[in-house]
Amino acid sequence: MARKPAHSGFTLIELLVVIAIIAVLIALLVPAVQKVREAAARTQCQNNFKQWGVAMHMYHDTYKKFPMGSRSSPRMTWTPFLWPYIEQTAIQTKLGNPETVAWTTAGSGYVANAYTGALAMQVPLYYCPSDRPGAYWTADIAYRCRGNYVVNWGSKTPLANAAGTVGDAPFGYNTTAGVPAVTRMASVTDGTSNTLMMSEAIVSKADGDNTTRGDFMNDDASFMSFCFMTVNTPNAGADATSRCVNNDTAAPCAVGASPNLNVSARSRHTGGVNALLCDGSVRFVSNGITAGNWQSLGSMNGGEVITNDF
Repeated sequence: MARKPAHSGFTLIELLVVIAIIAVLIALLVPAVQKVREAAARTQCQNNFKQWGVAMHMYHDTYKKFPMGSRSSPRMTWTPFLWPYIEQTAIQTKLGNPETVAWTTAGSGYVANAYTGALAMQVPLYYCPSDRPGAYWTADIAYRCRGNYVVNWGSKTPLANAAGTVGDAPFGYNTTAGVPAVTRMASVTDGTSNTLMMSEAIVSKADGDNTTRGDFMNDDASFMSFCFMTVNTPNAGADATSRCVNNDTAAPCAVGASPNLNVSARSRHTGGVNALLCDGSVRFVSNGITAGNWQSLGSMNGGEVITNDF
């Protein structure tokens, strides 16, 4: 009688070896994929900055000045002034003229506990893909978008930004506390390629967090959420504002009071932040930049010398 042929197959040891090889390959592949994704996200973030830079320059071409960083009466931040220059005229129409209306206007700026007000209309340019696109502020009735892009306040005290030895920033207050600066291109005497216009902020982990993270539509100077300061280098120190939910190791904070407020440029990128300069160029700035260089970049007319670590 003829014998049946033996069945071929893997032994248990061979199977375990194959599984081990696959596991090693996956372990090698995952970090590489993550790096590629982060590189793509960082590039998209830089592209967003380029569009904000074009909008800033178009606004300047129209009005011969940059938009103000914030204003307390009527309440407004820089963002609505740029809506027509990022193809969002419909949102500005919904709000009204930002020169004369406040973002706190019920029924147009916001609709109580709803996502239908002008400030709750989401725009892709608000968000860095490395963070949490689509983030909102829902910690009070004035629902509004959070965002990752903020303007340069420099290193002066927020609520008493008097002239001193430190140069002025493009979007801080004037020499009188509470009066927004009016900055023209000619005011940037340190050079537009040596002066920061915008950088990044981290948004809160949850929409309902009563923390200033990414609340860039809010002009409240005790929040300081529409801007960043250059007191600390990127991603360094603990921010001090009037609202703090300390649940994010990438954005430590503490409750502070005027005049000791401070917010750093922060991102979820590895090793630094993207930054837009006043000439419209975009740079990735390392966390390792010296404090002196970072503060010099925050000034538009201080006459500082910037060394080669930038």
